[in-house]
Amino acid sequence: MDSILITNLEAIGHIGVKDDERAIPQVLVINLRAKADFSKAALSDDVADAVNYSSVVKHIKKIVAETNYYLLEALSYRIIQELFDEYPVDEICIKIEKKHRVANTQYVGIEMCRKREDCFN
Repeated sequence: MDSILITNLEAIGHIGVKDDERAIPQVLVINLRAKADFSKAALSDDVADAVNYSSVVKHIKKIVAETNYYLLEALSYRIIQELFDEYPVDEICIKIEKKHRVANTQYVGIEMCRKREDCFN
């Protein structure tokens, strides 16, 4: 299985449990791996046959900017669901981290992996 990779995408949105987190938008660092079969794109050399990573990045940034979740888990699941709805991918692993939100850490966050069939049964 082939993978599209997005590394260290910075997206800005309101998220968090505490009032100080929710008061101003914060930068989230997002890493994503989406698995699919790229055979058609490899043979055609046509972006129309590929999962366009630029489009995926824009989609993720839009979701983050427009949502107002308390938990990274909820945001991650929403991103996964929307990407499955929009793109022909079979599995998605997403890691979302917040910078400097917990004392003595550089990042805290979560990682979630889902297969398409797990999300639509």
